[in-house]
Amino acid sequence: MNPWIMFASIATVGLSAGLVVSLARMWRGSHDSSHMPAADLSVGFSAERYLVMERLFSSRDVDFLAAQPGYKPEVAANWKRESMHVFRIYLDELTHDFHSLHAGARRMVAASHTASPELAAVLVRQNVAFFQARVLLEWRLLLFRLGASQVDVASIVDLVKAMQIDLNRLVPAPSATL
Repeated sequence: MNPWIMFASIATVGLSAGLVVSLARMWRGSHDSSHMPAADLSVGFSAERYLVMERLFSSRDVDFLAAQPGYKPEVAANWKRESMHVFRIYLDELTHDFHSLHAGARRMVAASHTASPELAAVLVRQNVAFFQARVLLEWRLLLFRLGASQVDVASIVDLVKAMQIDLNRLVPAPSATL
């Protein structure tokens, strides 16, 4: 068998297995939030908390480390591995926040006597868009490990921001008591 074909086959199987594991991790990280009122779900979310995710893959940190006396390539490899670990923690939290906000919005639509089918359709589109963004991000993470891609998290964070905005529109503002 041609060694290139064998290498391509092994790489394809490895990337596919990595994607399956990543997707399983993604959905395992989504916790049930049905016990929380929808208004409480939106309050705890802050998109700013996830801005650090972009910086975790910045080449500036590795460049800084490389400029230090006594630098060894293992330092950069360790930095990349640790950055990936921290990124995964943030990504799991972001996924959990999205699922929590989405569950709250679904509960509100189900409980509403005036909810329109258009709103339900928006929730379905948001869920599909988040899933697609997460799958694309998982592929980019696999490619990043191989040194072939940059990781952009802005689009997935923006999806969660949009979910929060939509949920805030659904939740009536608390009335002031006199």
